[in-house]
Amino acid sequence: MKKTMANYLVHVCIAGLVVLIAVGCAHRSAMTTRFETVTLPGTGDSQDLLREVAKQYMSQYPERHVIIPDSVSSEGGVKAVGTGEAPVGRVARYPLPNEIAAYGEFNYTEFARIPVVFVVSSDVGVRNLSEAQICDIYAGRVTNWKEVGGQDAPIKVQSRPEGGSNMVTIRQKMACFTDLEMTPQAHYNYRNHHLHETMKAVPNAIGFMPLSEAMLHGFPVLSLDGVEPDEQNYKLNIGLGFVHKQPFSSSMIEFMNYLSTAPMKKMMRETGHVPVL
Repeated sequence: MKKTMANYLVHVCIAGLVVLIAVGCAHRSAMTTRFETVTLPGTGDSQDLLREVAKQYMSQYPERHVIIPDSVSSEGGVKAVGTGEAPVGRVARYPLPNEIAAYGEFNYTEFARIPVVFVVSSDVGVRNLSEAQICDIYAGRVTNWKEVGGQDAPIKVQSRPEGGSNMVTIRQKMACFTDLEMTPQAHYNYRNHHLHETMKAVPNAIGFMPLSEAMLHGFPVLSLDGVEPDEQNYKLNIGLGFVHKQPFSSSMIEFMNYLSTAPMKKMMRETGHVPVL
């Protein structure tokens, strides 16, 4: 009886030791698993979207951190990666030839597409323009909304940087805009948020931005030659993606995996994006 009890106690002790070792190993594994902070500088075109994705991602995984800094444009995202300031940059276009010449080749990973739309102040009385009318407005040949079916009011043209993804898309995909010389009366908006502020403050204005931002800020969106931005034959679309030199880190891969989940794809569609992952 004593021998049996002794054997039993030995087994209990061994089992307890195994459990302690297993718990210790699991704790050590958890302690050694580190998710580095993912910081993604670059374009404002994907800023609001990625901030919302990051917010939901971090609420589900509190130990992981993703930072989406304020916009420094696609050019800034490319430069950050090219100079080694950041391993990944967010962009709304491929790196340009001069950027590749300066920094070397880049890897590019697209995760969504978005229409570029022309937006107007709510008081102009116009909801559709032809390509020719838009080109006439931006060239300064048409200066009053009544000339294109709107109210009798001067058109306040809003412009953006030539190297920005929105302008590049319009230049490439609207034939009459390819070599158009912008009216000197146009007001220049350097960053996306500058244009948002201008469109809210200036009456009788016209500008252009991603559909997602127009929806977010409630700006009236123009159809183009009668084609709405969510129709398949709408021609002004840009890709949203990341540029990088080295393969993605494990932390970035985890964020990308989350970006491609069904709930995130649904959220993209609801905010004017087309997921491609």
